[in-house]
Amino acid sequence: MIRGNGVTKAFADTVLLDKVDFLVGEGKKIGLVGRNGCGKTTLLKMIVGEEELTAGSIDREGDRIAYIPQEFTFPDTAVGDYLESKLVNGWDFYIYKYKVDQFAAKLNFEDFDPKQRLLTLSEGQKMKVKLIETLLADPSTILIDEPTNHLDIEGIMWFEDYVKNLAISVLMISHDRSFLNHTVDEIWEIDKLQIFKFVGNYDFYKEEKLKLINKWNQDFVLFLKRKEKLDNLLELSRKIGKGVAAVHKRIEREVENNTKEKYTSKKIKEVDFNTDVNSGKLMLRFSDVSKLYNEKKVFDHLNFELRGREKVWLYGPNGAGKSTLIKMIVGEEKATSGEIKVGDNIKIGYFSQVQTHLNLKKSVMDEYTEQTGCYFAQAYAHLNRFLFDRDSIKKRVAQLSPGERARLAFAIFAYKDYDMLILDEPDNHLDIETKVVLEKSLRDYRGTLLLVSHDRYFIESIGIEKMYNLREGAISYLSL
Repeated sequence: MIRGNGVTKAFADTVLLDKVDFLVGEGKKIGLVGRNGCGKTTLLKMIVGEEELTAGSIDREGDRIAYIPQEFTFPDTAVGDYLESKLVNGWDFYIYKYKVDQFAAKLNFEDFDPKQRLLTLSEGQKMKVKLIETLLADPSTILIDEPTNHLDIEGIMWFEDYVKNLAISVLMISHDRSFLNHTVDEIWEIDKLQIFKFVGNYDFYKEEKLKLINKWNQDFVLFLKRKEKLDNLLELSRKIGKGVAAVHKRIEREVENNTKEKYTSKKIKEVDFNTDVNSGKLMLRFSDVSKLYNEKKVFDHLNFELRGREKVWLYGPNGAGKSTLIKMIVGEEKATSGEIKVGDNIKIGYFSQVQTHLNLKKSVMDEYTEQTGCYFAQAYAHLNRFLFDRDSIKKRVAQLSPGERARLAFAIFAYKDYDMLILDEPDNHLDIETKVVLEKSLRDYRGTLLLVSHDRYFIESIGIEKMYNLREGAISYLSL
C-alpha cells in the first residue's frame, strides 16, 4: 500500500499539489489524468523518491514499487546482457534465464533474441524489454508514465489485456481515452491543486466531471447571491447603526472563509486552418514506389493517391515504414525506385512525432520567432493561445515537459495555413483537453489530411474516411 498524507509540492512560486491525500493498493488499476504541467509526472516521481515533497508524507509500507518513466533510454548493448545486469541478488543464471523467458512469453514478445542489440529494437519491443526489467524486480505496484506512446495499436490492445490481468496495483498516466476505458477501475484527475477520484473508466469520469463542474458553478452563483445579500445587509446596518458587528461575523463565516469560484479550464483556443481545397484536386500520387535500406526491403511497388479534402489514416505496426513513407513525401528520404508526385502549388505541413527540429538550447520565444518569422508582439499573442505565458516563453525548450514541447511544435506548425497536413503521431504527449481542441480543428479542416496515430479515440473523433494499411512492404486500402 502507498499512502499519501497532506502531500504538497511547490516550485518557487508555483504550487502543483496542496495537502493531497491518496491511497494506492488492493490491486487497483488507476488512470492519472490532467492537463500538461499539472503535476502528474511529479507525483509519480515523489512516490518513488526521485522528487522531494514540499510538505506532507508518503508511506510506502514496504511496498515494492517499479517505475517506468515516459522517456527512457537503453545502452548500446545486447538485450540479454542488459537484462542480466538487472539480476536480483541471490538469483543464479538459470533462474534468471527461466524468468526472462517466462516474462517474454507472457508479454507475447515474438522473435525474442537475447543477442539482439537494444538500439535495433522497435519502440514496442523496447517497451517490452522495459516491462521484463520491471517484472524481474517482482514489484507489488507499478507506476507507468504514458505507456501507449511507445506502442502501435496492436501493442496497445495487447497491453490493455495485460494490465487488466495483472494481479498487482498499477498507477499510470495516460491521455489515451480508449485505453483508459478498457483498463482502469478508477480515474484520478489533478485539478485545482487536488486529486479528484472517480470510480469507473474514462467515459464515466467524463460524465461525472461535467456534473461536478456544474455543481461548482451553481455553488459560485449561490455564493455571489449570498455575498450580495450580506453586502446589502451590511450597508443597511451601517445606516441604522445596529448589528454591524454581527453582519461582519456573518460575512467572515459565510463569504471570506467559504469562497467559491467559477470553474475555468485553461486550454488552447481553437486552431483555424484557412484552407479550402477542391475535392477533386490531385494532392499526392505514389507510382510503383519502392524503398530499400542496405538491400533490406521496407516496401515494394506502392501505388496509391490522395485527393482534395480526403482524411486518411495511415495504419500499420511499428517498424512497417510509416514514418519513412512520410519522410519520402516531404523530401527527407528518397525512393529507391518509382515516382512520388505532389500536386501543383500544394503547401504541405508536416508535424513530426519526434520534435528533433526544436533547438533545446533556445528560449521558447526565440525558437518560435526564428521558425515562423513573425515579430515579437504577434509571436507572444500566438504563443499565448497555446498556453505559453510571459514566464514560460523565457524558458529554454529543454526545460519544457514532453507535452509542452509537443504544444510548442504544434504552435509553430499551426502558424501557416496548409493545403495538406501530414501528422505523424500529433497526439502523443498532448493532454486530453488539447486533444479535444485539435480534434475539432481537424474535423473542420477543408484540406487533405494524412494521419499516423495509434489513438483510436482521436482517430474516430476527427472523421477519418479511409485507411491505408501498410504491412509487410505492401499497402492496402480500406474505406471507413
